[in-house]
Amino acid sequence: MLHTAILTMLLMNSLPTQQPTADFYVSPSGNDAWSGRLSTPKRDRTDGPFRTLQRAVDAAAALRSQVGGQRSITILIRKGTYVLERPIVVDPSMSGTEGNPTVIAAYPGEKPVFSGGVKLSGWKVQSGKWMLTLPDVRDGKWYFEQLFVNGQRRYRPRLPKNGYYFIEAAVPPSPAAQGKGFDRFRFAGQDIRPDWHNLDDVHVLCFQSWTMARMRIAEVEAEQKTVRFVAPTLSDQWYFAFQAGQRYIVENVEEALTEPGQWYLDRKSGVLTYLPKAGEQPTKAEVWAPRLEYLLEFRGDVQAKKWVQYVEIRGLTFAHTNWVTPPEGYQAAQAEWPIGGAIRGTGAKHCRLEGCTLKHVGGYGIDLGRGCQHDVVENCTIIDMGAGGVKLGETSGHPDQDLLPGWNAVRNCLIAHGGRLHPAGIGVWIGASPYNTVAQNEICDLYYTGISVGWSWGYAPTDSHHNTLEYNHVHDIGQGVLSDMGATYTLGLAPGSVQRFNVFHDVESATYGGWGIYFDEGTTGMLAENNLVYRCKSAGFHQHYGRDNIVRNNIFALNRESQLMRTRAEEHLSFTFERNIVYWTTGELLASNWSGDNFRLDHNLYWRADGEPFTFAGMNLDAWRAKGQDVDSIVADPLFVNPAKLDFRLKDGSPAHKIGFVPFDYTKAGRIGIGLSKSEAVVLPRAYPPTAAEVRPQAISQDFEDHPVGSKPAGAMVFEEKAPAQIRVTDKTAASGRHSLEVVDAAGLAANYNPHFFYTPGFTSGQLLGRFSIRLEPGTVFYHEWRDNASPYRVGPSLRVSADGSLLAAGKKLLSVPYGVWFQVEIACKLGNSADGKWDLVIRLPGRTAPLRFTGLPCNPEFRSLYWYGFVADADGPGIFYLDDIQLGPRRR
Repeated sequence: MLHTAILTMLLMNSLPTQQPTADFYVSPSGNDAWSGRLSTPKRDRTDGPFRTLQRAVDAAAALRSQVGGQRSITILIRKGTYVLERPIVVDPSMSGTEGNPTVIAAYPGEKPVFSGGVKLSGWKVQSGKWMLTLPDVRDGKWYFEQLFVNGQRRYRPRLPKNGYYFIEAAVPPSPAAQGKGFDRFRFAGQDIRPDWHNLDDVHVLCFQSWTMARMRIAEVEAEQKTVRFVAPTLSDQWYFAFQAGQRYIVENVEEALTEPGQWYLDRKSGVLTYLPKAGEQPTKAEVWAPRLEYLLEFRGDVQAKKWVQYVEIRGLTFAHTNWVTPPEGYQAAQAEWPIGGAIRGTGAKHCRLEGCTLKHVGGYGIDLGRGCQHDVVENCTIIDMGAGGVKLGETSGHPDQDLLPGWNAVRNCLIAHGGRLHPAGIGVWIGASPYNTVAQNEICDLYYTGISVGWSWGYAPTDSHHNTLEYNHVHDIGQGVLSDMGATYTLGLAPGSVQRFNVFHDVESATYGGWGIYFDEGTTGMLAENNLVYRCKSAGFHQHYGRDNIVRNNIFALNRESQLMRTRAEEHLSFTFERNIVYWTTGELLASNWSGDNFRLDHNLYWRADGEPFTFAGMNLDAWRAKGQDVDSIVADPLFVNPAKLDFRLKDGSPAHKIGFVPFDYTKAGRIGIGLSKSEAVVLPRAYPPTAAEVRPQAISQDFEDHPVGSKPAGAMVFEEKAPAQIRVTDKTAASGRHSLEVVDAAGLAANYNPHFFYTPGFTSGQLLGRFSIRLEPGTVFYHEWRDNASPYRVGPSLRVSADGSLLAAGKKLLSVPYGVWFQVEIACKLGNSADGKWDLVIRLPGRTAPLRFTGLPCNPEFRSLYWYGFVADADGPGIFYLDDIQLGPRRR
């Protein structure tokens, strides 16, 4: 074999000079224009063009063992589609050197395609449906959840036909899931049916906040209208809960197969049914079903530290990878991080993917993990991904520098149309990995974040640092499907990291959190400068919490709900915001929490172009400056050339020079030669619809009788810190029935307001009546509050019980409440156009015939909607109270 390979090299190099020089050729047929010039024994064609790339790779490895790093080795791939029986593996034996790499490339001018799928043919047409029996599916050897027809992704049948279903009511987890997560909810009408065909293959896609859980059905109780799933959610944290009003889609229902372009695969019979689109013909259509999970692997021996080095892949197309939902369903805490790539690597160093195309994949496009260093993905097109584009690194670092992934680059790539199966997929994800560069890319049409950096929630040491994001064009992110996202999203300590010369725009979340630049938990040492950020839903810039970040010389323009947001006040300096231009026509300038003064804003230019007045976190400019903020900032028109047409260049005479603003050429962002206005990201059909603008309000009626003792309140978002502080259902006492909710406070908690819980009812009009029973033990500090969803939120009805038993509203004591007995609280308040800034309170005490009534109590006059209905233990020490019969809904007259 080795001698044959060397002979091949000599023969190939003796070809006429007009032919490309190569050591090995690969051709689908095994013969081409050169085969007659070569010795090609029938039994062993290794000295002619190879039929498979893996055989050429193996031969090249054998040759490499002889020549070492003394010369390059090149494998050229002729045009055609190569259907892979197994993934191609490149191991350390293929390694080249810096001066003499191993190159696997498309033959000049040709576009070979490597497919992990099966091209389907032999359709039978019955009543307009195309049908095909697949024996391997019937025999349990194969299954797929994607199908591609004429180069386009097709989807399985879904319900509802348009939009979403909404969870009717939360119910407690089943006993098996108690304390682990959530595994059931109540649905409306016949949204989910127990008599569907192959019910165990029906998936319920449950949209949470920044994730979507793909749940498998275990049982449907038709009378109770309750669905239970095979496995619970990842935990019982509020962000994984099945809340009333949350969206879901039911997928792969055979009875719903009615729309052209949809298909259904019957696992038991092996029959694939496809409803063709207009003009599609069974004898001419190119239909691919994926079979392999990945197509190419750089497989270094990480344990032995034997690396794949200096291997270059150029100009090849990889398509059709499979992803199948596990028997227990699928969930990820964030970013679809467990899902691998169609091309993946471990222990790959100084390798390159140049000018390649990845499309129609079930997971991520490229995944470079442990030990991958100094690798480059450049000039590639990564489109139509089940999850995201490129993953760099892992969720944890490594103390051994050789094994730490990092020093990699993603440059000048188109990464588009992600999240087609898993909507939380990221364009480029960087985990615990340092010294990476993401530059000159266009990243668009995703349902979650464009670029995510870091994997550490807080201030613990991390290996994510010195990462550079520059000259990227990131747009059309979120699209109303998920929430809590950004064009860029960062976590944890990030010294030496920078975001510069990028253009971020059109970030649209489902509910909260559609930001341009998003410094999430613990982001520290990040620099964001010379970026243009516009048309984001929630704000152009948001810092949840972090330390010593710098945001300077950026343009934030035309962001909708607010321009700048800050969530958590901390004892250290959160960030410095300087020499920025902020230009807007709607929303607030500063939203959420601007308490304290551990931030620095100065030398900025602010301009509200619609002429409406604005404040600085509720203050006028003079009062704001008195706090030491924006002392040298100005309020003036920056004189953009044409902001209505998104031309943010500055005219001569712009006052921006007064703040030290340095103009930058934002048109250089995006792919080289493509830029901002020549996107090649064609519009593809949406995988998931946007969230409806109006969210259905959810009434509350909870007596906890259906809750097991020790469970949390279903349908509520519960926040606890550490034992013994907790919120649990108990049978110690009850206002009615046998169960109530026990809220236990404790000393030593990070926040006085923990533990607490709240519901998100979403009422926007009419008159509401809220009612609950409560029993307080001595020393308890308690408050109950209604809030809207503005930033900062506005408070409606609010009452507080202090440690001495005083019940206060609007800062005034109304009465002293008794300890150790149940009493009832009733609140009425008008919303929407009827709101008048007032509310009524009724207290019903035991042993007292007549209730105590307090009318016309004041609240924020701007309070017009109810999105936070909460109960808080607010002591800084031990305390206990009990709640029962919590109700909220329209007041009936």
